[in-house]
Amino acid sequence: MEEELFFRALGDSLTVGVGSYFNRGFVSRYAQMTVEQLNRPVRTEVFAKNRMTSGQLRAMIHDQHVRSRLMHSNIVTISVGGNDLIQANRMFLRTYNPVVFEHAEQQLYENLLYILYEIQILKWLYPTPYFIRLIGLYNPYPQLGYSQFWINRFNDVLRSLQTDHIRYVDILPHFSEGGRNLLAFGSIHPNRNGYNLIAKQLVNSGFSPLKI
Repeated sequence: MEEELFFRALGDSLTVGVGSYFNRGFVSRYAQMTVEQLNRPVRTEVFAKNRMTSGQLRAMIHDQHVRSRLMHSNIVTISVGGNDLIQANRMFLRTYNPVVFEHAEQQLYENLLYILYEIQILKWLYPTPYFIRLIGLYNPYPQLGYSQFWINRFNDVLRSLQTDHIRYVDILPHFSEGGRNLLAFGSIHPNRNGYNLIAKQLVNSGFSPLKI
């Protein structure tokens, strides 16, 4: 095998793996698939917290330990935005003012722009091949008539941030089709099948510019 790759997984409960009781969600599965695809060892570190918002992730990027790890990263995944939307919905149910969603959408954009800029500066300081994957949102509340509209809007924010190094990974159509079969019993979080699907979509997004 060739030189090892460094995979840093940032984000919320999806990155933690909540709902998948006997494995580490998509992170371990994606790392395993990457080893199989690239025939290179992968060293994984997770910097994630349940219920993390984009604002909290932005604050975490200032941690010197996290920064040093990102500086030496080759693969970075980010799952964030779902809790921004959930918090906005809680406020909406109190005020019935859709402006709260627009504000949350703008905050997500600004926070991610900052986070991605910081990662790219760190990689400029330590120029090894790398890529970033932004994991899209799925809709755990399809019973809410307005939910799909705002899920699409938040995913459009993620999609708009794509560059040569950054790609958006769309999981919404697959979760919409799979429904409850991809979610843990009584939960809004993915089950093992759901996390496997996320890992596969990450693999399908490619590994460029890493050497294959």
